[in-house]
Amino acid sequence: MKEIKLKIHEEDDLYSPYDPDQKLLSEDVFTHLMRNFIHKHRSLKEKYTLRIITDTPVDEERVRENIRAFFIQEMDDANYAIKRLTLKEIGLAVVGVVFLLTWLYASSKASDLKLEILSIMGWVGIWEATDIFIMERPELIILRKNIKNLLEAEIVIEVSSIREKC
Repeated sequence: MKEIKLKIHEEDDLYSPYDPDQKLLSEDVFTHLMRNFIHKHRSLKEKYTLRIITDTPVDEERVRENIRAFFIQEMDDANYAIKRLTLKEIGLAVVGVVFLLTWLYASSKASDLKLEILSIMGWVGIWEATDIFIMERPELIILRKNIKNLLEAEIVIEVSSIREKC
């Protein structure tokens, strides 16, 4: 089991100062969680613990709910980005194939310049779709798996005792 630690002074430190409802995690907290999670824990099948160490008592249930809600929203955003990227990838591939089929059909009827333009546009469309499939899409899929693991992580909240401070 892997562990990610987060030290806060009070519950307000978790939330964005711009969110009056205190439901949105601050950018610093999110960055810390993702940076520590992604860089330290490459295995995507392990169980994780998010240990929050605080100097003052917090509403533990509220903290857990808000953290889970935040990662549910991040999961939705990652799923949306993957769907958009997949549609873009398919669209580019289809456009590329259409240009290449047009190039094949018009090869005996069009000028060399027009044929060259059709050929280049067709191959660029297919190349861009392949680039998305090989380079961009896997990163988003890994991000989604990492967010899923953070969403399923056990959240443990500890209140620092005065003895530990001395």
